[in-house]
Amino acid sequence: MAKQVTGRNATSVSERVAEASNILVLARSFPDGAAGVCIDLLGGDSRDPASVLAVTYTQSPGQWAADWERATGTTPADGTVISVGDWGEDDATPSRWTIETVDHAGDLTTLGITLSEFLEAEPSEGAGHKRLCFDSLTALLQFIDLKQAFQFLHVITGRVSSAGAVAHYHLDPEAHDEQTVATIRGLFDAVVEVDDRGDWAVTTR
Repeated sequence: MAKQVTGRNATSVSERVAEASNILVLARSFPDGAAGVCIDLLGGDSRDPASVLAVTYTQSPGQWAADWERATGTTPADGTVISVGDWGEDDATPSRWTIETVDHAGDLTTLGITLSEFLEAEPSEGAGHKRLCFDSLTALLQFIDLKQAFQFLHVITGRVSSAGAVAHYHLDPEAHDEQTVATIRGLFDAVVEVDDRGDWAVTTR
């Protein structure tokens, strides 16, 4: 049975989805009202050093890493950004981050291998649980069809669960038809819907 909890008067999204391994974040791409939710789900309010991985189709890797450090005021124990597509030269990457590249946006094989390596790797001493941000499924669906995306995500969400990690995946519901959104959301333990003001509601299975 689905259960919905609103974000008003709640302290953090991460507390509401504490039992979930894979979380779908539904929010418009512009404006980016989900930025605070994203940082929260990546452990931005945790006292434990974070082991963070980002998959980004929408920013250069250096910009993503710099934005994370600016928002949290700290550096990760382990920080990796998988940059999908050709962003050219990027001199903005903070020194503690590892950058991996997937040259072709539809190359699910390389992306899946890189994600698996992160999930299987031993964390640095003292690092907290591994946390993953996939930004975004909307961008991914510009390069592959829904069937391919579903199969890929079915594998990745299973690996995230097996590794004891926590992952969230951004999707702009206004960029897709209802069937696409319904198909994708069925893969996830929890769904966070964020409005343009940053208010959110959580639905769990």
